[in-house]
Amino acid sequence: SALLALTVASVGTTAIAAQSQLTSTAKVVSISEAAAAATSKISLTQAINIAQQHAKGDLVSAEFDYEDGDDEKGGNARGEYEIEFVANNISYEVKIDANTGAVLKSKQEVMDKKDLAEYSAMKQAKVSLSSAVQKANQSINGTVVGYEFDLDHNQAIYKVKIAKGAQMHKVKVDANTGAILSSKLDN
Repeated sequence: SALLALTVASVGTTAIAAQSQLTSTAKVVSISEAAAAATSKISLTQAINIAQQHAKGDLVSAEFDYEDGDDEKGGNARGEYEIEFVANNISYEVKIDANTGAVLKSKQEVMDKKDLAEYSAMKQAKVSLSSAVQKANQSINGTVVGYEFDLDHNQAIYKVKIAKGAQMHKVKVDANTGAILSSKLDN
């Protein structure tokens, strides 16, 4: 019986070690958001063009989002773009599949006071969204995968996400001067 107990313990330990190795291997195989964006068949510009067929207005944000499928629901890995436009105090959000270009979801909602104030500040900014994106990309020289306007402690800024290699960078650009306020790796 001692030999049987040792055998059972040995098999249990081996199973736990094998599971642990599988878990760490799965983490290594998991693709980064930056790599997923770089390998998407649809670019951010193409996604914006597709979204414009389903919503009108001023482009206020566009972002790549990657779900690696490693969640409690056991979902599949999927990249998508979330594009937002504003017209007549209504926000239009369109989600585009990053590999097929299919519209996954489209919704609209009346903007609240905070969103209206932010949009008004964006309209008054001295630096355009496209100029800020260009300036940010010159500093990193990667693939732009997202951007948005934001009021950060009452300072008008653009936040630009840039993929370079397997890393994601977040660059903040002053919306009134065009100066780069910060550039850091985005975890």
